[in-house]
Amino acid sequence: MSNYTKTTNFAAKDALSPGNASKVVKGTEIDTEFTNIQTAIASKADGTFTNFSFVESGSYLYIRASGTDVMKIDTSGNLTVLGNIVANGTV
Repeated sequence: MSNYTKTTNFAAKDALSPGNASKVVKGTEIDTEFTNIQTAIASKADGTFTNFSFVESGSYLYIRASGTDVMKIDTSGNLTVLGNIVANGTV
């Protein structure tokens, strides 16, 4: 999963003197920005969660249902579940 990182500071070009070659916005710069945005979006999870949310706090990732913590995962991969575990197969 990647986050979008801006490559070109287009606003900084406004402060350059007229005639400065760096003041020109190039198609390759714009293409790089759109590629970076596309990569970041494509690597993120899709979906809108109505009843569930995921919150990172400290060394834990909390899974919440309607605002109530139901599970947490620590940085070692340990899963803590509040409530029953229902399994089909071997646990």
